[in-house]
Amino acid sequence: MRAVIFGASGLLGRRMVRAFGDMTVTGTGFSRTAGALVAVDATSADAIARLLGRERPDIVVNCVGERRPAVWAGEPDRARAGNVDAARLIAKGARRCGARLVHISSDYVFDGMAPPYQPDSLPNPLNAYGRWKLTAEHAVRAACPDAAILRLPVLYGPVRFAAETNLTEIAHQVAAGAPVQLDDVCVRYPTHADEAAEVCRRLAEVLVKGKHLGSVAHWSAEQGLTKYQMAHLIARRFDLPAGHLRAGEADAAAGDRPVDARLDCHDLLAALGPVRHRLFDIEFPAVVEPWLTPAAPVRGRRKDRA
Repeated sequence: MRAVIFGASGLLGRRMVRAFGDMTVTGTGFSRTAGALVAVDATSADAIARLLGRERPDIVVNCVGERRPAVWAGEPDRARAGNVDAARLIAKGARRCGARLVHISSDYVFDGMAPPYQPDSLPNPLNAYGRWKLTAEHAVRAACPDAAILRLPVLYGPVRFAAETNLTEIAHQVAAGAPVQLDDVCVRYPTHADEAAEVCRRLAEVLVKGKHLGSVAHWSAEQGLTKYQMAHLIARRFDLPAGHLRAGEADAAAGDRPVDARLDCHDLLAALGPVRHRLFDIEFPAVVEPWLTPAAPVRGRRKDRA
């Protein structure tokens, strides 16, 4: 089988390329095309058509999207292009070449007031990012009715720069030692990118075999944590001071973050069978350790926590 992964330069896209490695896989990027990635402008119908016509994939995965708040708040045209226009064009391209499509969306399409959310629960996004993602879902359904939309929560995993994930940004704040207030109200469900990519890979297999699933699927880790709780886990794991960390409600008070957008994953789990959940407590140390840069060197791991 052949697969094309759009947005393969990002955190999830990179892990997708690995997860689909037993296929003939082509990953695309735009501004970042290191290694074997193919440079493709996902907002260009012609560029998408050329690539898909050349590769003739069985499966297309769309990981393209802009998650940075400064962009969706300050540059709405760019945010719409990256989150909505690209989604619509990739969906059209997949349909025209006869490929099955998995489009990646977000738990931020929900308002967080009535978890857990089923795939058919009524979306009600609170911020611009959630609205872009929901608009993209509508565009994908219109352009490619048999597409599978896979909603995911916040992801973590091996990053190329600290700001690539919330978790590594929090690790920087823990290690820096400067007073910082972190939200202790809004619950996240940090999910390892490798787990999300493997679920997507297995979903793609099901689709290519012609099995029918709902148009929307959910996947998420089971452990819920606030930013403040994540910070304390990092401090304890690496025996770092935590007195500068303060519990607050900045995200919740702003009113534009879901308090608890937990996704119900039972439908997808039933379709795929057993899936290995990567436990946050076990996985996060290897992810954040390279980004702990306090004034003094990080002390070695305590053996009782190894």
